[in-house]
Amino acid sequence: MSSVLLTPKETAEVLISSAQNKVSMTVWKRLLMSVMAGIYIALGAQGFIVTYDNAFIRAAVFPVGLMLIVLVGGELFTGNCLMTFALLQKKIRVKSYASTLLQVLAGNFIGGALTAGLLYAGGVYNNPVMAARIIEIADAKLSLPFMQVVSKGILCNILVSLAVWFAATSKDTTGKILGSWFPVMLFVICGYEHVVANMFYLPMASLLDSSINIVNMTINNLIPAALGNYIGGGLIIPLIYNKVYFKD
Repeated sequence: MSSVLLTPKETAEVLISSAQNKVSMTVWKRLLMSVMAGIYIALGAQGFIVTYDNAFIRAAVFPVGLMLIVLVGGELFTGNCLMTFALLQKKIRVKSYASTLLQVLAGNFIGGALTAGLLYAGGVYNNPVMAARIIEIADAKLSLPFMQVVSKGILCNILVSLAVWFAATSKDTTGKILGSWFPVMLFVICGYEHVVANMFYLPMASLLDSSINIVNMTINNLIPAALGNYIGGGLIIPLIYNKVYFKD
């Protein structure tokens, strides 16, 4: 077993090393990798829309986006929140930490919006059932009070960041797939708020409904979702497990 899986502390050390690599990446490479991650999450989210009538199947399909990121590479805001481990261990600077997170978040938005545009141009949402689904989802997200979105964002990224952790624990492809699958599947079943997925859902809906625009989607959902995601994956998980594994 020890040859296949890292211990939790060993995995945290891998995450610290990964964070050092992330902040040293060139801006263009970081942007490209974050756009690709946004596309992969959007593709998983589109699978969620297609299978929307079956709650179990749609939750099982959505994690494909994270699997693609884990296996082929990508910079995802929610996973990169775990860079806090490296910050706490003084392996990276606050400025590079913050700029990396913000650049990745911007790239993820570009990837999600680009995928929405491609699906729109491809006529996928000419189907009235599909169009009604995405607008229903967007309206529900935009109607939530600010603190509800924050709270759901916290719970979401506790699970997503742990999915990234689980994937890093395994040394083989099967383990990485399974590790990234089940925690994400759980957050989808529970209906939590993932800012990068919402960077696909909301732009897609805005192409179909003029009442949804960049201002209301940002204020009513993307900001509180990003805040909650950061608290869950960038504060709660790293602060607790840094204390457990690296403090006497």
